[in-house]
Amino acid sequence: MPESVQTTNKQTQLSDEQLHQRADQLRQPGKQFKLGFFTQVPSPADRPAKITYAELVDAIVAAEEIGYDSVWIGQHHFSPEDGSVPSPLVLLATAAARTTRIDLGTAVIALPFEHPIRLAEDLAVLDEISGGRLQVGLGGARGDLQAFNTFGIDFSARHEFFDRNLEILQSLLERRSFSDYTLVVNIHANGADAAPGRSSAQQLSSSDSVAGQQAAADLEPKHIFPSTPELRGRLWQTASSEDRARKIARNGNGLMIGAYHDHVIHHQLRFIVAFLDEWLALYGSLDDARIGAQRFTFHGESIDAIAETLGAQVAATQEGLAPRFPQLGALSPKEYLQTVARTGSAKDIVQQLRDDPALLGFVTDFFPTIGLFPSVREGTYGADLDAERLRLFAEEIAPELGWKPAAQA
Repeated sequence: MPESVQTTNKQTQLSDEQLHQRADQLRQPGKQFKLGFFTQVPSPADRPAKITYAELVDAIVAAEEIGYDSVWIGQHHFSPEDGSVPSPLVLLATAAARTTRIDLGTAVIALPFEHPIRLAEDLAVLDEISGGRLQVGLGGARGDLQAFNTFGIDFSARHEFFDRNLEILQSLLERRSFSDYTLVVNIHANGADAAPGRSSAQQLSSSDSVAGQQAAADLEPKHIFPSTPELRGRLWQTASSEDRARKIARNGNGLMIGAYHDHVIHHQLRFIVAFLDEWLALYGSLDDARIGAQRFTFHGESIDAIAETLGAQVAATQEGLAPRFPQLGALSPKEYLQTVARTGSAKDIVQQLRDDPALLGFVTDFFPTIGLFPSVREGTYGADLDAERLRLFAEEIAPELGWKPAAQA
């Protein structure tokens, strides 16, 4: 990208009134979106993983038959109760073999824990065998707090790890040579490099190999194989601040929003406005700007009936959240559900989604969870993979929001 795309001045935060005014200017009424579904794939630790994985792949197959445009799978390490898929690309490869049309997405790969070169190769292979259906959501591992020490990553340096790995990943997908960034450092909390002042080329000499010929071959320019340049345009990132949202625009990637603890106005709408403003300033048009949104939904008789049925489970979830998110812990169960989820009858859910200030008119991709986990940790287990719930959302809710199945769009 040109230098002007890589640098921008830090902007003053808008007041709430200014935010809504700018959002109204950027919103595009009637904007079409693709429909997907998101799941973290939680599973009890004592449940055979192959059963959970089989159910997930069956749900993806059913979603394609119903008309869904995409599926998005979360990645989690060492905690199946939070999410049982540490290697989503492997699982999506299985889904690719049983489907032909539906996009296969990650939401998200914890990029600070990944080796960017190996990740680029795995992404390229999966995109090739799926026929170009891969969507790559990347995040900073906020949902994997228990994994940082195990992976040897300093939590305070997560953004540095993310940015470094992303730069390399993007470069490789752009068909740039490995030799374009010969100095790849390991970032530590104290800022020390693993091999200060030495490039990767200098670290390898003929004495490091069984044969000088092999050493020379290792220094030749290389590119990832297979080549999938179109995949570079299917990278997505989560944002944790307005500045990070602007940086996503400068990277030319899609913005992903929807964490239940991110308020739709104070966080998500601000991220959207910052992203779109930056995109518009850099590229002159919003035609190629991508925003993906996740929402927790749960269909039932009514909002009140769901709140009453799940009251104990909601309260238990709030108790666990209170130390980190006291504003959520202080709400009644019904208020909590109204804040973090969209629940009730199909008509109720449609109205709540229409009233959502950070959704319609902005998003290009909408991938709700057809269940409440992890916004409510117990009580709706398995709902996010229920084919009938997926069908109900696609037939009774999404069309009322303007979505059309691929065959009708």
